[in-house]
Amino acid sequence: MQRKRHIVILPYYCEEEVQRYLQIAEKIASFPKAEAEVDYLLAASPRAQHSQPLHDAYSKVGNAISFQCPTQIFGYPEGPTAMFWDCMDYVAENYQGVDGFSLWMESDMAPTQPDWIDRLSDQWYGHDEIPIMMGCYVPEVYKSRLFKKRKLLLEPHINGGACYSMDFVHHMPAEAREGVFDMAVFQYAQSVGRAVSTNLISFSTNSRVRRDLLDQEKVLLHGFMQEKDSFVDQCLRPLSEKEISGAVWNGTRDQIETLQRRLRVWFVRRGREAMLENMFLAKAKFDSTKAHQPLPAPVKRAA
Repeated sequence: MQRKRHIVILPYYCEEEVQRYLQIAEKIASFPKAEAEVDYLLAASPRAQHSQPLHDAYSKVGNAISFQCPTQIFGYPEGPTAMFWDCMDYVAENYQGVDGFSLWMESDMAPTQPDWIDRLSDQWYGHDEIPIMMGCYVPEVYKSRLFKKRKLLLEPHINGGACYSMDFVHHMPAEAREGVFDMAVFQYAQSVGRAVSTNLISFSTNSRVRRDLLDQEKVLLHGFMQEKDSFVDQCLRPLSEKEISGAVWNGTRDQIETLQRRLRVWFVRRGREAMLENMFLAKAKFDSTKAHQPLPAPVKRAA
């Protein structure tokens, strides 16, 4: 029987990101060996130097492959989007016939459970049809306004730090390469019923990450719009006895945090912070009711 095989893509643009990935490699090395076979694609920006320390570190936990993205598109978000497609093209060409996933793991994402890759693998293969993308689903995000209709802040999508099929590029039309990649590809994967939501990959924040480490249903945390070095440090630091014994109160702490966030949205009216606060509220509501299954085809909103 063929061994399950996946690839973890580590895109890096600067030395700060290399250092975070080195910390993550050390953490992965402390985990028991995964049942699934794991390759690590170390994807350097065309403006970044190949990192030999990074290659050496990931060679200790799997098969490490150094890859210089050929794209000559720079800036944000165009540069990271072009690198994503460079990597997806590489995977499609070099992993033909492999039905595992390629995980786009950014440097503000960290595995938190020893069996993280096997848990993702089990969920990937746990559907009637293998997905073409599986990740942290973000529902429609609205901002409530006094005496006005709600304003749509964010369209539904699966966050970019997700699992993609090895042949992902073959499922995407040319127009999917236009715009920010996670927003652009979701509608196509969803329309064929092969976009899957999972809470194994979960957003977290610097204020709650230590609580999330105790949640066995979360194996890969993403510090979305957080200070990256601090977030990764907190993800990788072992839990204390005090934190473990106090876990019984985490549900209450979560409820208090949600109430505080609901109050804040009335005072934080615009900008990135408003979007973030409303997104976490929408995500919490969705996560409390959803199951791990393909997301339904989109419903057209009335004009």
